[in-house]
Amino acid sequence: MCGIAGVINFKGIYSSDVELIKRMNQVQKHRGPDDEGIYQDSVCVLGHQRLAIIDLSSCGHQPFVSDDGRYQMIYNGEIYNYIELREELKRCGYQFKTQTDTEVLLKCYQHFGVDCLSKFNGMFAFAIYDTQNHQLFLGRDRVGVKPLYYTIQNSSLYFASEVKALIQIPGLDKSVDNQTIFDYLVFNRTDIYDETFFKNIRRLPKGHYAIFNRDGFSIRQWWDPLAFVAERVPASHSELLKEIEKIFIDAVRLRMRSDVPVGVSLSGGLDSSIVIGILAEHSNIPADFPTFTAAFPGESVDESGYIDALNSKYAFKNHRVSPSPEACLNSLKEFIYTCDEPTTGPSFYAEYEVAKLAKEHGVKVLLNGQGGDEDFAGYHYFHGFYLYQLLKQRDLVKFSSEFLKVFLNQQQGIAYQTLLFQLIVRGLKQSLLLKRHGYLQEDFFRTHIQKSRIFNEFFDAPTLNVSLARHFQYKLEHNLRMTDRNTMTFSIEARLPYLDYRFVEYLLGIAGHLKIKAGQTKFLQKEALGRYTAPEILERKDKIGFAVPEQKWWQQPRWIEQTQAASRDCEDTFAHIFKRDVFPALPRDEFSYWKINQLSNWHQVFVE
Repeated sequence: MCGIAGVINFKGIYSSDVELIKRMNQVQKHRGPDDEGIYQDSVCVLGHQRLAIIDLSSCGHQPFVSDDGRYQMIYNGEIYNYIELREELKRCGYQFKTQTDTEVLLKCYQHFGVDCLSKFNGMFAFAIYDTQNHQLFLGRDRVGVKPLYYTIQNSSLYFASEVKALIQIPGLDKSVDNQTIFDYLVFNRTDIYDETFFKNIRRLPKGHYAIFNRDGFSIRQWWDPLAFVAERVPASHSELLKEIEKIFIDAVRLRMRSDVPVGVSLSGGLDSSIVIGILAEHSNIPADFPTFTAAFPGESVDESGYIDALNSKYAFKNHRVSPSPEACLNSLKEFIYTCDEPTTGPSFYAEYEVAKLAKEHGVKVLLNGQGGDEDFAGYHYFHGFYLYQLLKQRDLVKFSSEFLKVFLNQQQGIAYQTLLFQLIVRGLKQSLLLKRHGYLQEDFFRTHIQKSRIFNEFFDAPTLNVSLARHFQYKLEHNLRMTDRNTMTFSIEARLPYLDYRFVEYLLGIAGHLKIKAGQTKFLQKEALGRYTAPEILERKDKIGFAVPEQKWWQQPRWIEQTQAASRDCEDTFAHIFKRDVFPALPRDEFSYWKINQLSNWHQVFVE
């Protein structure tokens, strides 16, 4: 796990370019405090900051050079199946000098070319520079766990792991991207495709690679979740459940490969608690195995009781932190700097505090449950997508049954809203959204609603499985970006077993009616993996996620004052976006208050 940065210009490299990459390295030092390196030639400079996880010796130093000296590589991530790939390459005649996955990655590229990407089970963003042909190859993992940003300025291609590194470029135009702000405010989404909050900084899309040479810059997709969507109903249901369990056990096993201490970010929900169960039953973790939790004693969102129930079944050590509204308020600018761009909810501040706690206890790798909701249709609004599928298929008997059971399980609010939103005509959708966001300038709204991928594609899902694929395309990455920044700012690597590509691809092909049943989301997960959690967690009807007691936070006088000040700042800074008197017009929910504060502070920290 590391930070990477570089520049390539076929007109030539200057000493100022080398100094720039050194500055970018230092800005990203938190991503890799264990080692640093620079490579340069007449057209390219590569920079690297290393966080040593596998093979802690100096053999893992980067930029990493191929045996023949032709290729220079910088790499951020982990290839979990590197041991198996190394053995495959040995059979092809390759020899290895290190125990690193870095060497395996580069030799895979030398042997398989672009097709190496499909061989990797892991998370990665890397750059391989061909010193002979002066060509740069950039690759990024399937679902966007590891970040890679770029900008092209005056014939130079610059790239880095974080936005804050790229804004070190002298003279960079830091104009904001209005479409990104629109999708953030209206749909609570960021990191949708390749956009950032800066118009002139883009992201290499997940599941894509890029080539930069004298012929220009080209980007191509190499992985598409929609390609795996199907409605398979395996002949044997018991074999289906066994296959799900088998793949997930192996996904967790691979992510325990580490030469440094490992822990788990633990909530009281299904996803992370099942990870603990798998580790306890298949990896023989010690009784003091560290887990880390955000706890809110006395609050409805507190999940301490569920974690205690899990701890009664499995032995582990749970460390807890209780993020407060005062601490969050005092850390707003520090937090927004960590995250590079505005975040979509205060729960990510709780995640930040959990990562800080893990750092204090010496953990350098954290497993968590990210991705379980996308695998198994965990959010309550997935009921709406599934009900819509049943209507489209004219299965009125099952529709009526599921519609009623959703109500009986008290999950109807967001489920029925999602169904209705898909049923109404486009013009009415726009009118309802404009009314809800009446604090926005109408011209701004009507211009950018037409270009929104969320509006035009995300809700255009005829089946539950297409909806799940759309989540991997357009929604999941904003969670992954915040997890990456929250952990890496404390030099911790986050690993996500639910996003093992074998697991994702397999589940996208399983029929939707096996995932949602009897008004319950995650029905298939409970069947296949439920025994690995506590009964109290398995029987939960609510879904909290990684939540904080937002309503109480926003009632604090300092938070109200802060939000009023942020609203005035947004009125002045973004006059083309906001009407006057924003604060009274904001919907009374935590997301609106949070986003106004985030946007204001982001502009102050990164633009002003």
